[in-house]
Amino acid sequence: MWRVNTTAFFLFMRDAHLVNFIKNRFDDGSGEVVSAILGLNNQLDGDMAQCSSSASYDKILLALKAKNPNLVPFAKSYLDILCENEMGIVKMVDVYGSGSYLINFSNFHTEYAKHHISSIVRDRFGPKCHRIFSIVLAKKMIEQKQVSELALLPYKDAKELLYTLYTENFLEIQELHRTPDFSPLRTFYLFHVPIDKLTSKLLNVCYKAIFNLMSIRKEKLTENSRLVDKSLRADAAVLVATQRGISPDDLEDMLTASEKQQLGSCMRIVKKLDLGEINILDSILCAYTFWE
Repeated sequence: MWRVNTTAFFLFMRDAHLVNFIKNRFDDGSGEVVSAILGLNNQLDGDMAQCSSSASYDKILLALKAKNPNLVPFAKSYLDILCENEMGIVKMVDVYGSGSYLINFSNFHTEYAKHHISSIVRDRFGPKCHRIFSIVLAKKMIEQKQVSELALLPYKDAKELLYTLYTENFLEIQELHRTPDFSPLRTFYLFHVPIDKLTSKLLNVCYKAIFNLMSIRKEKLTENSRLVDKSLRADAAVLVATQRGISPDDLEDMLTASEKQQLGSCMRIVKKLDLGEINILDSILCAYTFWE
């Protein structure tokens, strides 16, 4: 019995997202170097380890020479930049000789989730809120005054945007008391991003959204089931006629002009719903892998 290897598909999608993420964050050359390391990953399809197997520098050069020979002279520079970056997605594990490198998938899933949530903030609240959110995300814990200074925004505007994100649960406040009396005047209020809660919330919202899209698609196809069946029979008749050497133009049209228009409108809606599902599945993959 044949079945889809969902684990292999998941790993393929993870690697594709990783390469695209590196390309967008750095450049195409960095993405190709990461792709070469992933190509040397000799883990089994079912292995969901947090890191890839290590690849020696010489093997990485050979892999690049086979696919992108122009990058070979710059391979060491690319690897150094990737390893020195604070994200920690690429790591050097053997300092002897030319060195060996691996991919930390756990760090990638965390950074990919942060990137995804930051995109949601930008689309929903605008560039200024996105700037503030990125600052808080980078600093981990930060005061309101520091946010205003780093974001280059007036204190009043920064305060308003911070509390907009806070009321929408994209930020949380950690109180740090300087004295035992818990006086508000002697307390630091530090903003931070609850990435775990946001990722869990994103996953739940995506599940509800994809259920709604699937329900709407089912409803549309049910409403037009007669036309869909009629169209399938017409397509089958054209296929049979073509196999028998009969021109499709000689067949009687089974759908009227109004039916074709109605069916076309239905299929356009279904196509948009399908594209929406694909986009949501990308968000689900991002949130799901964060928790794995």
